[in-house]
Amino acid sequence: MRTSIIAGSLLVGLTFVAPLQAQQVAAAVVVRSGPVAGHVVVGREYSTYRRPVTYRPAPARVIVVERVYARHPGLAHRWERQGYHRVVLFYRDGRYYDRAIRGPGVREAVVYERGGRYFQQCDGRDRNDRN
Repeated sequence: MRTSIIAGSLLVGLTFVAPLQAQQVAAAVVVRSGPVAGHVVVGREYSTYRRPVTYRPAPARVIVVERVYARHPGLAHRWERQGYHRVVLFYRDGRYYDRAIRGPGVREAVVYERGGRYFQQCDGRDRNDRN
C-alpha cells in the first residue's frame, strides 16, 4: 500500500512540475438541458475516417488578345526578334483560353505574348472573330 501511495504521489508531482505544451488541453462545454453523455479518448490514436481525395483542376482563364493589323501577316520572325514569345491558346465563341476546354468548335490559335499582354497578327480580312 505504501509503495502505491509513494509511486502515485511521485507521478502526480512530475505532472505538475513542468507541463509540456503537448500535455495541455483546453475545452469549453456548454450544456443547456437534458441528459448528456460523452466519451473522451486520450492517446495516440487517430480517427480512421479519411477525407476522399478529390482533384479539381483550375478553370481555364479567359485571355484578352489584342489584334494587330499588318500588311505582311506571314512574317512571324519579326515578332520573335522583338522579344515576343509564341503561345498557343484555345479559341471558342469569341474567347481565348489558356488551356484546353471541352466542347464543340474549340480551335488552337497561335498568338504572341510579351509582358503579360497577348497579340494576334492579322490582316484586314480577319475582322469577324475568325482564326
